[in-house]
Amino acid sequence: MLSGPIELLNQLLDGREAARMQTPESYGDISEEGARSLVTLAYFASQSVEEGRYPRFRIFVAPRGGTTQVPDPWQLGRFAVAIPLLDVDDLRRLAPCAASHDYALEVEEHGNHVVCAGIRLAHSGEGATEVLSTSIWARHVRPGLMIRVDAPGELRVSESQRAWDLRAGGLADLGSLPTHPHPRWLDPLAKRLATKPRLETHVNKMVFFAWNELLHSSSEAGRGGCFVILPKAPVDAKSAMSEFEMSLKYPITSMGLGKAVADFVEICKGSPTPAHAEQWKGAVNEWLKARYALLSLVESLARLSGVDGCTVFDSDLNLVGFGGKILMTAMEHKRRLRDAIANKFLSADVMQKTGTRHLSAFHLCEAHEGVCCYVVSQDGHVTAFWSHGKIVERWKPYPAWVKRSDQF
Repeated sequence: MLSGPIELLNQLLDGREAARMQTPESYGDISEEGARSLVTLAYFASQSVEEGRYPRFRIFVAPRGGTTQVPDPWQLGRFAVAIPLLDVDDLRRLAPCAASHDYALEVEEHGNHVVCAGIRLAHSGEGATEVLSTSIWARHVRPGLMIRVDAPGELRVSESQRAWDLRAGGLADLGSLPTHPHPRWLDPLAKRLATKPRLETHVNKMVFFAWNELLHSSSEAGRGGCFVILPKAPVDAKSAMSEFEMSLKYPITSMGLGKAVADFVEICKGSPTPAHAEQWKGAVNEWLKARYALLSLVESLARLSGVDGCTVFDSDLNLVGFGGKILMTAMEHKRRLRDAIANKFLSADVMQKTGTRHLSAFHLCEAHEGVCCYVVSQDGHVTAFWSHGKIVERWKPYPAWVKRSDQF
């Protein structure tokens, strides 16, 4: 069944008014009619070309009362006169102001219509991905309503710890989709990286987010790729060849995603609650710089996957190299292939009908215990493989875009 803005609004508005009366701080300060108008405008504006390009932008509606304890540090500026959003062109013309993942148009409801009141940094509280609960920001800013336009007809709407994604005529409740559990590497990695036991959960969530952001960026690039996580650390190019039969054309040292995540969490949790506005601004600036450095590293790693071959990490998420080639070929099957979502075994022969990347990833996992591979197709779909015991699990499709958090 195809879905559109009407179905999205039905999900968003179901029981919203009654819940908003109970906890207004968790919802955007906008009526049901205002939310209906805003989502509809965003949907049709997403399909309206501006100077030959389809817009990508965000809209934010603050909750009643806005921020707590301190002035809102994310508000960049307010218009001297609020701009009414009466039709698609009104929103289309403003969309370039919020064309980055980092910015949003701040919308308010004045009387019987919605208006754009200003521009702000875009950080919502999408509860379906509980990431960055460790941040300075999360202690002070309430989530409100966030509408994110990704492409023509593609919207993400999040409010009050719920999120929905309208994409290619399908509507997904992001809080109900099965999530690949990252077996064999995420939990032990978080335990090793956390400098204090109380930070382990936060590191776990941040690694989960950063890895999905990496896959998402690679998927959006449209060049395909394969990410491999080996089950030991440290690993260099020589041991990758001798132990895992992988030839790395471009070995690399000193690019560690795991440590970068742990350092970021340390900054988030180590920052004291600011006593006044100036201290608050300073703390926010430090957080933003650290966040920018982490996202820049993630983006750099994603770009490496566009080079022919696989991108290889050790179990601490240190980059071993890229442009890798898996040298092993078909063998007598020592592990059974299982569809991890459907929880049923498959014939290994189905892999013969896939591409080279998928088949090589399957053979690598089949040959070595604990290896995990993420294959990104040129059409953007992601398939995960991992091995344990006598089984190779396949998670297809792995929706990397599902957990892309609006909190960043």
